Amino acid sequence: MAFDGIVLAAVTAEMQRLMNSRIYKIYQPERREIVLHCRLPGASLPVVLSADPQSARAYLAVQVPDNPPSPPAFCMLLRKYLEGGRILGIIQPDLERILVITIENMAETGELAHYRLISEIMGRHSNIILVDSSNTVLDAINRVDSRVNRYREIVPGATYIPPPDQAKLSPLTLTWQGFLDRLAPAAPKARLSRLILDNFAGLGPVTAKEVVHQAGFNPMTLREEIDEEGLRVLYEHLLNLGKRIHQGKFAPQMLLDIDMRPLDISAIPLDHLDKKAQSFDSMSLAVETHFAHKLQEQKLSSWHHNLSRVIEGHQRRLAKKRQAQATALQEAEAADTYRIFGELVTASLYKIEKGMDKITVPNFYDPNQGEITIPLDPRLSPSGNAQEYFRRYNRAKKTKVAGLYQYNRTVDEEKYLEQVQATLDMATSVTDMLEIQRELAEEGYIRTPQKEKHKRTSTPKPKPLRFQSQDGLEILVGRNNRQNDYVTFRLGRLEDMWLHVKDIPGSHVIIKGHGRNIPESTLIEAALIAAYYSKARTGQNVPVDYTFRKHVRKPKGAKPGMVIYDHHSTLFVSPQVEIIRPLVERQLDDLA
Repeated sequence: MAFDGIVLAAVTAEMQRLMNSRIYKIYQPERREIVLHCRLPGASLPVVLSADPQSARAYLAVQVPDNPPSPPAFCMLLRKYLEGGRILGIIQPDLERILVITIENMAETGELAHYRLISEIMGRHSNIILVDSSNTVLDAINRVDSRVNRYREIVPGATYIPPPDQAKLSPLTLTWQGFLDRLAPAAPKARLSRLILDNFAGLGPVTAKEVVHQAGFNPMTLREEIDEEGLRVLYEHLLNLGKRIHQGKFAPQMLLDIDMRPLDISAIPLDHLDKKAQSFDSMSLAVETHFAHKLQEQKLSSWHHNLSRVIEGHQRRLAKKRQAQATALQEAEAADTYRIFGELVTASLYKIEKGMDKITVPNFYDPNQGEITIPLDPRLSPSGNAQEYFRRYNRAKKTKVAGLYQYNRTVDEEKYLEQVQATLDMATSVTDMLEIQRELAEEGYIRTPQKEKHKRTSTPKPKPLRFQSQDGLEILVGRNNRQNDYVTFRLGRLEDMWLHVKDIPGSHVIIKGHGRNIPESTLIEAALIAAYYSKARTGQNVPVDYTFRKHVRKPKGAKPGMVIYDHHSTLFVSPQVEIIRPLVERQLDDLA
């Protein structure tokens, strides 16, 4: 869900604390982000305004972004007109995604002047605009000239024109007749949630669906499927929403996915989504928390992309190397043929004269005693041809042994990089990314940054995931190869149970048995977790091998996370969301 008008209404209500505060500092930490440091007696109230196309927002901040050493031009202009000014008003016109902050400050002429700082939170059209008392644009964080928008220029000197009126009705002033005029003549096949979204201000797609859900209808219900009584019920719920907004009765929350990662924010409960939600005392705090996670996810996504490119590059290199090695092995398979040719030429020396390019002789290695034609080098003597075949035989035999060893090493390295890619795809934090990057550097796949080469810092202890089974047993899960080794060989005891998805990259899982027999219910839960934290997390009937930790070994020279095991059995599980969710909710704190 976007930062909709109801969320902004909740933020605007909280920003009333800024009334009569003074703006004493202004920062521009990002290209499209402004921080106003406001002060009241005994209180500092930072305000963040962002016009980022992907994360436009406005809120009272707890964590303040760093001040860049060199302020951009727009920041300098804001400081010129607004620093030292007093906030006189904070409004949101008609539940639109527009926040208007009115500031009184001393002008260069020595007289008091009024300015409006307008934050338009509208996706890729978002902007932050400074306007003077005559409604003239002094500047904007995103200038928009006539080449982009002929109707609405936002450049210094232009008259400020608000975004086009969408002619929506406000839930704050809604009447039955107004509601009926909009929905009664609507197209029969129009969805109710879409009608609510298109006709009433402040609601985003998700909140529009929630209004329909709260009225007792499916959000996909069509207009033709409800009568006037149904419309009356829908109107009452929309009217009640307007009353809640007017009275400031918001319920700030952040929706979470199955891995407890933030999905979205809302100022009202969203029961129709059936998602776990984290409640907040402040809408601003919910906004700040959500977008901090979102920005971190964007950073992680970029990080993931860069590391994936490194891995894919090495995988392409290894694929070519393996293909060449396979060709060499096929050629080496001719070793026995060279030996036979050498022996047959030796037995037929008396028939061969120098200059011959081939000879046909009986093949006494053939059970049918058929004849065989052997190519000869006319430049060599008869015995020289025999010795040449024996040299080829010895060379091919050595190539076959060494080549098979190198081929297997290449295949193992490909499996290792596939495992690294799988753990990279499951990484959810900066710590996860750092561990994977460090592992790739230690294995020689990427260079260690020059500034880190001189740092003599100890490697932090791995922190695998920890779960508690319904039987009270602890389940440990590695999130990357380094953690896999740590879980299996440092935390796992010989009598503990070890699990891993069969022949598929994924996490090592340990059930801490403490000498007890592992209940079948715990074993199934651990298998589900192993399947979920693997490349097969969306699969059905995923095979999961399990065996005692004492049967798991690390081959000499093997890369991190690579093991062999035996004496195992196999379970088949399907890690569906509804099954995994209760397990994820029993996740324990990280290991100390």
